[in-house]
Amino acid sequence: MKKTCCKLLCSAVLLSVPLPALAAEISVDASTLFGIGQRDVSGGKKESLLPATQFLGLDVDRLADGNLSLHTYGWGRADLADKSYNGKNEDGSLTYGYLQYRFKQANANIRAGRTFIHEGIVNEQLDGLSVRTDLPAGFGVSAFGGAVVHGKNLSGENSDGKGASLFGGRASYRYGSMLELGISGLYEAKAPTLNSYTHGSHRLTGIDLWLAPHKMVSLSGQSSYNPETKSVAEHSYLLTVTPLQQLIVSAEFNEYHSQNYFNSSALFTSKHMLTYNPSERSRSIGSSVSYQLTKELELVADYKHYSRQLGGADRYGAETRFTLTRPAYQSDSIRYGVGYHYLHAGQEFASAPYTTASYHELRGYLMHDTKGYFAALDALGFFFKGRKSAWEGTVSLGYHFTPALALSGDISYGKNPEFSDESKGLLRLTYNTTFAQNGVKK
Repeated sequence: MKKTCCKLLCSAVLLSVPLPALAAEISVDASTLFGIGQRDVSGGKKESLLPATQFLGLDVDRLADGNLSLHTYGWGRADLADKSYNGKNEDGSLTYGYLQYRFKQANANIRAGRTFIHEGIVNEQLDGLSVRTDLPAGFGVSAFGGAVVHGKNLSGENSDGKGASLFGGRASYRYGSMLELGISGLYEAKAPTLNSYTHGSHRLTGIDLWLAPHKMVSLSGQSSYNPETKSVAEHSYLLTVTPLQQLIVSAEFNEYHSQNYFNSSALFTSKHMLTYNPSERSRSIGSSVSYQLTKELELVADYKHYSRQLGGADRYGAETRFTLTRPAYQSDSIRYGVGYHYLHAGQEFASAPYTTASYHELRGYLMHDTKGYFAALDALGFFFKGRKSAWEGTVSLGYHFTPALALSGDISYGKNPEFSDESKGLLRLTYNTTFAQNGVKK
């Protein structure tokens, strides 16, 4: 049913494109992935994986009077061996597909079709209509409405727990390049009643802020409120200070109230999820410092403290990044880096029978890009106390046949507590180009 709806929506959008599209500016973004893998599941049998996936995007600009455009992107996958995902041999989805008209005045636009809504606290996928425009004196307004994009049905249910429709909007005020303040909200029609889950409808209101009182200082973030539970759902803020051109210092604060933030998600409010505590409040406070020591060398250090009702944890570490570019060839560069982080957590964060959730994290990478070929090495390891470590190494190699067409491949091998042995391979063909109105590549 979902595939049929996706096909119908794609056809409707494509058929709505007028004939002058043949003279428009067309951009194509295509990636073909062919995976080869084998994994030995602890306590189970070996699995062979041969998934083939196609990603395809199309953007057509300057339609009709030059202000109309078409944007589509989707993917399809088929398993040629064991089922690698969700117990099915094939799957696919239309990620987005919409027509957009940009007006010449007031920075106004209108979208129709399947689209993503990013307005203040709102981040949603929608089959419907969205509009926005600037108003006099620095004010602005946007609105959206339509059908909810549904996913897979929950186990034992004939629904994914989402309602039939979703609508909302945002009002904002902007003062030059110093301040932008927004108030936004979304309202989902009453979610269906489920047999095995207790959850609510997806409804939020909130504010978002961007403040730059000085060119060296900026503050951005948002707070949301759940009108169904009548409590705060989230606070998330980031402060960035640049006292020197080479030095960037940032601090962040995040807080989530589980019952209010995940109230509409049946997956997080299931009665059968014994590890889930609806009344839990989680918080993280962190900072990072980045310093460009030379044109080639960058040093980064970061720290973050996590607190939950179960207890607290601290993650801290540093990374060195090096970039070398040949002056005569901007496309010829070598980049490499080494990083170390440590997560210090008590027993309350560990699952039985382990006594600690602390681990050391090591990562190293090397990348070489040229006009013709590109290559990379990447190694990542997590080292625990009292249990098996997890690590993986990846080798990548690719070649640009033309600036628009490239073929590349990855080979990786690793071990972890779940898979005693895991090897993977991936072939990737990418094509990305733009055609001008006369049909010539840009």
